[in-house]
Amino acid sequence: MTDLITDETETERNYGGLKTLTLLTFIGSGISLVYILITPWFLNFSSRMLDQATSSGKELTASQAQKIADGHKALDLAKANLVPLMVIGFIATVACIIGAMWMRKLKKEGYYLYLAGEILPLIAGFILMGTAQFTGVVSMVIALAIPIVFIILYTTNFKYLK
Repeated sequence: MTDLITDETETERNYGGLKTLTLLTFIGSGISLVYILITPWFLNFSSRMLDQATSSGKELTASQAQKIADGHKALDLAKANLVPLMVIGFIATVACIIGAMWMRKLKKEGYYLYLAGEILPLIAGFILMGTAQFTGVVSMVIALAIPIVFIILYTTNFKYLK
């Protein structure tokens, strides 16, 4: 009887980090789904803001003018590839959610599905937009650092999956 209780508490302790990661994945995936839905509005808003900055009458430095031009280039590419980017983003986010649900049930297949869901948008983004998708530090952190950190964290918990 005491062995059973000890095993259950040990199991809970070992899987606690995995449960926390999957919970964070659910939250992040929910935010991602909302972002995917508002992408068309966000692209139009960003385009208007860049147009306002250009026509504001303020004297722009060469660096500022280049950043605005780069921003327009990235927005134009995103608008041209809007539907594929949104579909890929939706499929990848759903893959991450299902993968996290499976990992919560300690299935190894969930790890691989989650991994595919994290890597698919990066590859598709490079194919469709090249490096123009990384127009700033914030977009680079969101697009690269967060997935890499989560992949590393899930990989360290891989040993608990069956």
